[in-house]
Parts: sequence; C-alpha cells; structure tokens
Amino acid sequence: MDNPFAPPDLFKARRILAVQPHYDDNDIAAGGALAALVENGAELFYLTVTDDLVGVIDQSLTEEQMTTQLRAEQDQAGAAIGVSGQYWLGYPDAGKYDYFDVRRDIIKHIRMLRPDFIFTCDPWLPYEAHNDHTLAGRAAAEAASLYGLARLATDPEIDKNWKPFDLTGIAFYATAYPNTIVDISATREKKHQAIDAYLAQFSKEGLERLHLYLNHKEQEWAKDKEFSHGEPLKVLRPFHLHAYPDALNT
Repeated sequence: MDNPFAPPDLFKARRILAVQPHYDDNDIAAGGALAALVENGAELFYLTVTDDLVGVIDQSLTEEQMTTQLRAEQDQAGAAIGVSGQYWLGYPDAGKYDYFDVRRDIIKHIRMLRPDFIFTCDPWLPYEAHNDHTLAGRAAAEAASLYGLARLATDPEIDKNWKPFDLTGIAFYATAYPNTIVDISATREKKHQAIDAYLAQFSKEGLERLHLYLNHKEQEWAKDKEFSHGEPLKVLRPFHLHAYPDALNT
C-alpha cells in the first residue's frame, strides 16, 4: 500500500494543468518532464496568467500584433511538448492585478478541466524578485488546496455543473527544494525545440545562452543518477500545502 503522506507518483498523472506566469515558463523549467508525462499517456493543458506584453523585444508592434505573435509561438512550442490546449487569463505582465482574482480564475480552470495534477513555478524560491512568479505560483498552490470548496465562487455555469473530483498532486518547478528529479534524457530535445519557438522575447544570443545554461543544469541535476539529463521538481499532495510542518522535507 502506498504511503498516504509521501509525495504522489507523478507518472500516474492522466490529466495535467500547468499554470505559468508567462508564456514560456512551463517549457523552460519543466518542458522535459511535461513532454515525458505526455509520452506516458497524460493529457496536458497550459494556463498562462499574464498577457506577456512587457517582455516582447519589438515594442514597435501593436498590442494586437504582439499577442498574435506570442500565441503563435506558444502553439509552435506546445506542439513540440504535446500540449492539448492553451488557456490565457490576460493579466498585465509585470503590472498590478489582484491575487484573489487570479486564484478564482485558476480554480475555475481546475473545475473546468478536472486535472489530477497541477504544475506551477515555486513561489517560495529564495530571492525570487518577480511578482508575476510569486503571485501565480501561490495562487495556483492555494487553488489546488481550495478548489473543492463550493462557496468559493468562480463562473456560475462551471460552478453549477462541476462534480467533486480528486486532485492528486502539485509539482513545483524552478524550485530550490526538489524531492524528485525527472529523467528527461529522451525528451530534452522536445524541450529545447519548444524553447526555440520563443523569438518574441529572446534574441538569438539570448536563446544560445539559455540553451547552454539549461544543458549544464540538466546534466548537473542528473549527477549520480542512472540518466544523463534531469529536471528538479517539488512534488506534494494538496494537503501538504496547509498547516503541514513537514512539507519542506517531504
């Protein structure tokens, strides 16, 4: 019998909602793991919190042109990873927006898509200065803990029609406290192919540096493992996210 207090088995995930602050965060930090899970039979959906406009290099474009380019690049990257669907909340990139609105909208998508696993960035990463990351990660974590409380209203139609279901776990990427290293030796090529799609926010030189850095870290994370490249995740159960002192060491 599985230990009910241990981290859940990530590779039992059948439907995943990956919540990211910006259009490229899922793929940069966890693209290899997500591609491996898709190859293992999981259905994968992306939810992007911000509109990503501030990070676009060519600011001569109109907002409509920037959005068109960003969405096209996401579609291209998603095809490499195996993403089944993309959703966007459209909050202002690096701007002012309300935490509780974001939490409500993430709960709405959890109820609508009924995932058994959530992916998101670790909001407790030391020295993380970007509010989009800390806000999106915390909102996703709290949503994973509270989505089953019917009195937390989201969209009337979705709230009226949804039926309770079990969310098995949450995986934090870009984490300083990993408890899981995923073997991405067979899927890292898909990850790096996806990253190459993100031309709106990376110069050629910037992409080269990113690939170089990630390749170094992927090998470092796999050190002393039986595989060549890895990605670190902090995998927890929803109940680990509230009043559970052992969560850091779980």
